[in-house]
Amino acid sequence: MNKHDLLRRQGLSRRQIMQMFAASAAMVGCSEDPTSPATGGAGLGGESGTGGSAGEPGFGGGGEQALGGGGGGAPDPLALCQRRGPTEGCFVTEDNLLGPFYKPGAPFEADLADDLPGQLVQIEGTVYGCDCVTPLAGAIVDIWQADETGGYDNTGFTLRGRIETDQDGRYRLLTIKPGWYLNGDQYRPAHIHYKVSHDEGMALTTQLYFEGDPYIPIDPFVKDSLIIPLTEGAVRGRSALLGTFDVVLG
Repeated sequence: MNKHDLLRRQGLSRRQIMQMFAASAAMVGCSEDPTSPATGGAGLGGESGTGGSAGEPGFGGGGEQALGGGGGGAPDPLALCQRRGPTEGCFVTEDNLLGPFYKPGAPFEADLADDLPGQLVQIEGTVYGCDCVTPLAGAIVDIWQADETGGYDNTGFTLRGRIETDQDGRYRLLTIKPGWYLNGDQYRPAHIHYKVSHDEGMALTTQLYFEGDPYIPIDPFVKDSLIIPLTEGAVRGRSALLGTFDVVLG
């Protein structure tokens, strides 16, 4: 006697039996290791997958859609990243307060320094998915900051811009070092505001701070992971401070 006959003898209808088997199959699929090459069907892996060459595990299979993709296309490493979650030793970039001076609609511009007075600063980095490995091409890095005197341009878009990451998830910003300004009875350390987003729906609002700033120890908003060192260098024949700030979206 097979399983179907046994269940029918217990008084279950055919519809109920099929629902039970469908639910059971779904539970098994969710419990499989997404990184295992032995996983077949519509998930990851399987020789019938479309993401790899013969003998290699691919993505998708059976003509069904790959994870997060449009079906029949290239592997979607971001979807795999989201399914796996952060890898060991990988940490999503910490958020930080938005502040009162954000203004939407900044132009796509990576050179914010223009001819403004102040110390030239170049920041570059890569925007990664949640595994700290997958670069996110087409991520939007929205940046705004104070000028050398600590003032924000709230009428125009001076020292405000957006950058789209390249195919390797990289961005580069040329600006000036922000000035300090009073927040209540104490100065805020120099900082650059970031809003980073990707068309997969991930988004981050944070701030970038600079090692050695005298107001960091007394500022209640600073997070240690958001502080980077700056080194002396040159950009376009001018002396500049250089730094790297990678972003990991969760």
